Parts: sequence; structure tokens; C-alpha cells
Amino acid sequence: MNNPVIDSMLNRKSVRKYTKQQPSDEVIEAVVRAGQQAPFAAQLYSLLLNRKKRNPFGAPLLFVICVDMHKLELIMARRGWKTVSNNLSMLLFGIQDAAYMAENMVMAAESLGMGSCFLGMTPYYAKRIQKNFHLPQRVFPLVELVMGYPAEEFPPRPRYPLEYTLFEDCYPEMTDEMVTPATQSMDEG
Repeated sequence: MNNPVIDSMLNRKSVRKYTKQQPSDEVIEAVVRAGQQAPFAAQLYSLLLNRKKRNPFGAPLLFVICVDMHKLELIMARRGWKTVSNNLSMLLFGIQDAAYMAENMVMAAESLGMGSCFLGMTPYYAKRIQKNFHLPQRVFPLVELVMGYPAEEFPPRPRYPLEYTLFEDCYPEMTDEMVTPATQSMDEG
């Protein structure tokens, strides 16, 4: 199937070396606006931006995507409403909202000639991020996303074969006949 959006998604890779070129404010705004258009449960996210020179991999941009209950609570209090959901449900919705936003931002950046790399260890040093950005209670850094113009070119990392990922009607028993080709395809990549 020939489709520029799907082609871009299939060729996406995590970039770990960037040029010094700083994306314009217009480009940054376009990427963030695209992120905001992601499907959401309750827009339980906030986005932090760092343009300092010490970002990982020399990236000009470092976004921190946060699960943000604080803003919702302010809106609810202003209206005199109370949350009827539990914290676990709200956390799960917030994780979804933040993750979808981040992925939309990645795809928008790709369409504008930029690359990115997710930094998944963010929750393990959330306290430091909370302190550095003066985050209020109930705002939790979920993932960091470095972004900029790639200074390297390489193929995407391999993915499992479709038959090891897509299961119709029920989850199959994982036999050696299924696991071996999946492992092999990853090893060859």
C-alpha cells in the first residue's frame, strides 16, 4: 500500500544524533498543536519544553510529557464539581492522554523533517524533574522526548513479524514454531 503517512510511520526510528539547527517557534507550535489533536480521555497532560544545550544526544529540544491531574482539579473546583472516579482510573486515562500526545508529536516532527527519541526512564527521576520545573502536586513526568533535525541516517530497527503480534479471536499458545522466527527476525536486524 502506497501511503505517505503510513510510509513515514514504517520508516520512523529513534534518532540519537542531532544537528545544532534550532527548530523555529512556528515548527515547535505545529508539533505541539498536532500533539494536542491526539485522541484523549480528559486532556490529562501537560507539556514542558527545555531548549538548553545540554539535552540528551545533543538534541535542541527536550519535551517532558506529564500526566496532569492538577489542571483538571482546578477546573473541577472552579465549577464546584467533584471527581467521581478513583485515582487509578484517572492515572490510566492520564497515561493514555500523555502517550497519545507524545506519539502525535513524533509523527508531526517526522513530517517536518525532524527526528526524535523517547526517553523511557523519566518516571525514575521524576522528583528531579518536578523540582527543576516547579511542578505542583499531581503532575507526574511520564516520558521525555528529545527532538530536532537528525545528523545521522540509518534504517529502522526490526519489529516482530505480524503473525507474532496480531492474534485474531484468541491469544495463541506460543510454540517454538512461533517464537523461533520472531527471535530470528529480531536477531537479523
